[in-house]
Amino acid sequence: MATHPRKEQTQPMWHRPGTRMSEEEYHELERLSPSSKYEYINGIAYMMSGGSVAHDRIAYNARVALDLRFRSLPCSVFGADVQVFLALKKNGKPHFVYPDVTVSCDIADSRSDNTLIESPRVIVEVLSPSTETKDRGTKFRAYQNQETIQEIVLVSQFAQYVEVWQRNEQDPDNPKEWLYRHYGPGDTVDLVSIDVHIEVAEFYQGLVFDDEED
Repeated sequence: MATHPRKEQTQPMWHRPGTRMSEEEYHELERLSPSSKYEYINGIAYMMSGGSVAHDRIAYNARVALDLRFRSLPCSVFGADVQVFLALKKNGKPHFVYPDVTVSCDIADSRSDNTLIESPRVIVEVLSPSTETKDRGTKFRAYQNQETIQEIVLVSQFAQYVEVWQRNEQDPDNPKEWLYRHYGPGDTVDLVSIDVHIEVAEFYQGLVFDDEED
């Protein structure tokens, strides 16, 4: 029997996703776990999990459709590997997230050595059963509180259904007011803030749903 038994190494409580931590602790968690991605919302780190075939395909289709509209500036399109910074809250806590697709029209965000998007204009999230509550709740409110974001797009992965929230620019005295639109099969999604129009079918290209098989 060993005279000096090895003591089991345990992670500090703040290393564990789902627990409250400071911004410094969050960045330390990222540094210690380079193979994993964590979002930081309201002082809590959320570990991001893998997605389904539908989720991956829709996110890819959305990025391609947007990228084709911006082969040249003024706007650039980024995928889920690029981190987005959301402005400080009143309590001083920032948010760090990984949207499925981000559009920025700020030239500073397009620098080749950039690792953090600070002026997102349009956000696209593909809804998953494990993330929909967060995407419609705490994360959604963080998006609304980011002054540079003009439109938030939520895309279902189980049916051809796209929802868009657009900041009401017609009422500058009420910047917290958002207009809501939803689209189904055969419709065209209008992203007014970037003057882009995408057919709903483009989001779902390459996918077959069960009812279509029947």
